[in-house]
Order: sequence, then C-alpha cells, then structure tokens
Amino acid sequence: MTAGSCRLDRPVVLFGPMASGKSSVGISLAGLTGAEFLDTDALVVAEHGPIPEIFAAHGEEAFRQAEAEVIAMVLSQEHPRGLVLALGGGSVLREETRSRLGGAHRIYLRASWDDVAPRLAGSADRPLLHGDAENSWKALMDRRRPVFESLATLSLDTGHRTAAEVAAQIAQEIAEGHCRVDEGAIV
Repeated sequence: MTAGSCRLDRPVVLFGPMASGKSSVGISLAGLTGAEFLDTDALVVAEHGPIPEIFAAHGEEAFRQAEAEVIAMVLSQEHPRGLVLALGGGSVLREETRSRLGGAHRIYLRASWDDVAPRLAGSADRPLLHGDAENSWKALMDRRRPVFESLATLSLDTGHRTAAEVAAQIAQEIAEGHCRVDEGAIV
C-alpha cells in the first residue's frame, strides 16, 4: 500500500495499554494514509508540562481531565487530510471520552507484558508504574481490558510485529470495510 492509497473517511483512534505501540503505529498509519497524526500525551505535555509533574502536583484526575479536554478539542476540529489520533492508555476509561469516539475507527492495539517490558525498561515517565512495574501494568490491564475490548471496532496484536506492519493491516482493514464504525452510543 502506498502513501495516501487509503484515504481516511473518519478519524482513526488508537488505544490500548502503555507501550503497545500507539504512537509508532499512528505515525506509520498517518504516513500511509496522508493523514495528520496527533498524540494526546504530547498535546497534554505541550499545554501542561511533563506527565509525571502533572501527576505529582495535581494527581491523576487532573491529568485525565486535561486529556479529556484535549481529545474533545482535537475531535471537534476539521482535519482535511484525515486524522490518526493516539490516545493515552487510560483515556478511554472516562465515559465522556468514549462517547466522543462513536464516529471513529476505534483500534485496540493489544500487547502482553512480555511484549511491552523491553519498551518500558528504564522509563521514568510512567507515573502509574511505581514499585513493581510488572504487577502494576498487569493490574491496570485487568481493569482496562474490558473497556478496550468493548470499545474496539478493530483489535490487533502488536507484540511481534513492526509498527509499519500493524499500520498496513489497519489501512487494509479500513480500505476493505472490515473495520466497522458504530454511530450509536458507546459503552
């Protein structure tokens, strides 16, 4: 598939656990489709400062509120070339955020602890992974997985594939109409 051969008819929203490849896949998918790529974590950092500092000074709820506002703002804007949006891992836990995603292709990028552990090694900017990173990550996934699964219009494993391979599959699924979109209420 060449750049721009799959035009996006609606936003593509990537979500899943931290370090599942949302940003890398998003950049690749935007390159394939000619769409604009935005990352909500980067947008929050640009407006409010580093995520660990937001958590330390104001708590997780303040971060989630800032994240929800960024998502609402981005989705309310026009994106003439299309939009690929990478969401933070916990952003879809908020009902108000899920309700804004009804018209988007909602792609759940799955990964196991074994897949993400090397990507998280030495990372100090993950405030929800304190102490025992593995058990913290698994506990987060136990809480988030049902939401991810119920929200997804397409679910793909990113564990043993490159970002470019996952992006190409997403573009193909969208082009072939296999990535359903619900206009109705979101769970």
